[in-house]
Amino acid sequence: MSAPPNQFRHASEIQQPAAYRDGRWQTFEPAAPVVRTLRGQQWRLRPGLTFTPYANPTLCNARCAFCSEELQRNDAQRLTALATIDDHDRYFAALDRAWRELAGFPMGLSLSGLEATSDPQWLRRLLALVRAHGALFPERVLYTNGSGLLTHPDLVDALVETRIDRVELSRCHFDADRNQRVMRFRRSEPVWTAAGFDALLARLRGRVTVKLSCILNTEGTSTVAGIESHIRAGAARGVSTMVFRELSALGDAYQDGRTLRWVEAHRAPIRPLMETIMPSPGRLRPGWSFEGATSGYYYYNEVYRFGGVRVTLEASSYTAHRDAVQSGVLQKLVFHSTGDLCGDWVPSALLIGNYH
Repeated sequence: MSAPPNQFRHASEIQQPAAYRDGRWQTFEPAAPVVRTLRGQQWRLRPGLTFTPYANPTLCNARCAFCSEELQRNDAQRLTALATIDDHDRYFAALDRAWRELAGFPMGLSLSGLEATSDPQWLRRLLALVRAHGALFPERVLYTNGSGLLTHPDLVDALVETRIDRVELSRCHFDADRNQRVMRFRRSEPVWTAAGFDALLARLRGRVTVKLSCILNTEGTSTVAGIESHIRAGAARGVSTMVFRELSALGDAYQDGRTLRWVEAHRAPIRPLMETIMPSPGRLRPGWSFEGATSGYYYYNEVYRFGGVRVTLEASSYTAHRDAVQSGVLQKLVFHSTGDLCGDWVPSALLIGNYH
């Protein structure tokens, strides 16, 4: 078995929450790397890493104001968000080669990028390939805005057949107009409306585990009271697991641009929210209970219960991510539309090789 990708510390082990909040991802304790030969070269891989077949079968059908795929990193030659997969047969043959070479190294499947459900035919083929390589992915997660799951109901059947562990469904606010100011769906996508989103949650209920993901920002949800309102709204619709994410700390790794300026202008810091909910051990805001804290290689989160819902508050740092991927150990694997397998989100960064 591979080592867990992070460390969860139970509430009983945490005497000083501030120490973990100060240390955040620096408290991550990596397992010894595993050496694998990929494309004729030896690489060191972190046990428990995730593999992302970067989902860009089409341009995204939303233009989220905070979208990390719209950020231009200083060392990137182009935005992946502007590329699409133009030859599906060639793409899937290459992805199959990559997974065959990685056989025997179990990973998490992290299906993200742009919007995987925007091209149902592409997603069906991808899920079929996942099933063919089933032993490679003991955990399987789809990150989505839910658009295609609403307009193509058979995709939910495919997720069930593929044994997707959970769907992380993005929504910044249950008020459709407030959410639309942030997520900016094409108006032709019915999921943008409150009725459409409710219908999607009803369709998924009891079939696929849903983790509702809310990016904290001052245009949507940004306060503890707002978080509690969001939790109640989700619970009323059958959601039992939610995550509230602070916009990632960007450092100096990105070029100035519209998305970067929006992120910095609308950032809602999570540390004050954590300290409002739990200022010290044993002191909790009414209605909340504390379960523990998790450290990953570039993120830190705290796990609570509120009104029967399991709630995660998460902070992350792209600077910590950059430092980790430059450490000589591959922290994750990303398969790009070019057939390149990389150890980074940016195409050509930490290039392992091409599988065409």
